[in-house]
Amino acid sequence: MATFLSYHDLQQQGILYSEAHALQYLINVGILRPHQYCEECQTYMELKSCPTARYSDGYNWACPDDIHLLSVRADSVLHRRKISFTSFLHLLWLFCNRISVSDAARLVSSNIKTVRTLFTSLRQCMAEDLLDNGVRRKIGGPGHIIEIDESKFGRRKYNRGRRVVGKWILGGYCRTTGECFLTECTNNKRDHHTLLRLIKQNVLPGTIILTDKWKGYNSLSHHGFIHLVVNHRQGFVDPLTGVHTNTCEGMWFHAKKHMRQGHGRTRVDSTAVSIALCEFVWLKKFGLTRSDSSIRQMFNRDIPQLMSRVFS
Repeated sequence: MATFLSYHDLQQQGILYSEAHALQYLINVGILRPHQYCEECQTYMELKSCPTARYSDGYNWACPDDIHLLSVRADSVLHRRKISFTSFLHLLWLFCNRISVSDAARLVSSNIKTVRTLFTSLRQCMAEDLLDNGVRRKIGGPGHIIEIDESKFGRRKYNRGRRVVGKWILGGYCRTTGECFLTECTNNKRDHHTLLRLIKQNVLPGTIILTDKWKGYNSLSHHGFIHLVVNHRQGFVDPLTGVHTNTCEGMWFHAKKHMRQGHGRTRVDSTAVSIALCEFVWLKKFGLTRSDSSIRQMFNRDIPQLMSRVFS
């Protein structure tokens, strides 16, 4: 598999301005399938120039006798998408720079619906990458310390005061590994049964869990966890044990800022909330922020590797 190139190198080599070069680059890095197997002929297909208008890309996969044909976009993020390969690479760069859907569509002169579905697919790739055989990966374990807290994502009622209308989100941050999880509270409740079930789904038994004194956490020590608390009415840090949840609470600022990016307000649709939370967790897992170095890392390595893994 070829090395992922920077945006500057793609420009220098003319890949961003030639469909044929962009196609070959996407195949080389594995975003498009580098080979296809024909189940009926029991043989590998060959990449050939398309003699007809059936495939607009100018190339297709074909059996040696040209009986069975397959699009070069098959089994990839570009499957059944009417977007050029050069525009796709431009949109990847804009996605990594957190450009909004409307601005990205205007910059590449593309349909806004096409850009929106592509960006959603990329975020879904991130969500899938966080799963292990279709199951959410758990964090923590014996010897690991996780801060857990809940916060409401939304907007202030009537744009004033402290009352927030929105969704309760449960989050945890592992001090020892830097991993985190964010998940929406079922039925927008944060009672004992809801919090306990979500914690069991995201945290391994034997973990040292730090929380505030919210009553929903009271029984954690009876379910295989070591539970330590801090009373926020007396301070942010317990003076005797040193227990605090400041790291997790600090994460809320960045998570809520991420949820608002490109939308002007916090999302309220459950599916959109779930995908956006997974995107934030994925970015945090790889230490990706809005800095220039992180944007380059996302475009040059992390996003292309993500797509080649998910669609391989």
